[in-house]
Order: sequence, then C-alpha cells, then structure tokens
Amino acid sequence: MDRRRRLALGIVLSLALLGLCIHYGAAYDDAWPHPTGDQLAAHGSEYDGERVLLFGDVQTVAGNRIAIHVTDDGGDVAADLEVRGVDTAGLEPGGVVQIYGTLEFEETRTHDGTVLADEVVVVNASPRAGAYKYVASGLGGLFAAGFFLRYWRIDIRQLRFVPRGDADSEVSERG
Repeated sequence: MDRRRRLALGIVLSLALLGLCIHYGAAYDDAWPHPTGDQLAAHGSEYDGERVLLFGDVQTVAGNRIAIHVTDDGGDVAADLEVRGVDTAGLEPGGVVQIYGTLEFEETRTHDGTVLADEVVVVNASPRAGAYKYVASGLGGLFAAGFFLRYWRIDIRQLRFVPRGDADSEVSERG
C-alpha cells in the first residue's frame, strides 16, 4: 500500500473513531438507567425508594457506614449521602467508591439521603491509590513501548514499523 493510501485510510479511520466517541458522549446520559449527580441535585426526591448506582468521594468512615459526596458534571457536590452496610476495612476519607443500593432521599441536618447498599466497590481506597494506578500504568506503558522499539523501528518515509537490523528489506524495497 503506498503512502498516500495509508495516510488517507488512517485519516478516515480516525474520523470514524472521533464520530463514534462524540455520539457515545452525546447519548451517554440518556441511556444511563440510574440517576446522575445532576439529576439528584435537581430532582433528588423523585428517586426515593429506587435502586441506584452512584459514584462518590468518601468523606467520613464510621463503623459500617460512610458519608459520600456525589458530584455533578461541573464537579460541585450534588448530594451528600450516608451509605449503610459497607465493609469499611482499608477505606479512608478521600477514597472513591461506587455503590449499588436503594436510595432513601430524606434530607436531614447532616445529609441529603441514605443509600442501603447491596454492593459497594472500592475504586480507590485512599487518595494515594489513584496516583499509584496512574504511575504504575505509565511505567507499564513505557516498558511496553521500550520493549517494542527494541526490536522494531519506525520507518517515517513509508509510515510503517520494520524490524531492527533488517537492512535487506530497505534495500530491496527501494530498489
């Protein structure tokens, strides 16, 4: 495949991928079956007694209960919820959890509502866990790229990868 066709194919595939990403982002909230932070902030009482899946930042940990902040798309606190029935082992304030359970939306002095948790998944047990994931992923990516580039090199003129030390392929293709 010559260079122009390869470049055109790359552009077409990149534009198709961009279009799919834009469509996914535009339709995401409409297809999501659970209330978002924005919906809780605007109409929280409408979801009273419903099953919800929420993501929140842990504020306090006490016994088998935690307090979380659910944020809206702007990053502002949409709801301050108490979650009951949580295994709090290793969980610290500043961590991130996702909770599936039944929402009881009654506003009190300390929180907007309560979630009776059926399932709690710890995304980050503490603020340090998120940084650790990014650093470990970055180092893994660098290791994989280094390993790949040890045996392959980029041929800029042909827009392709070629094995290192393969001088015969360069001579035979240039003719």
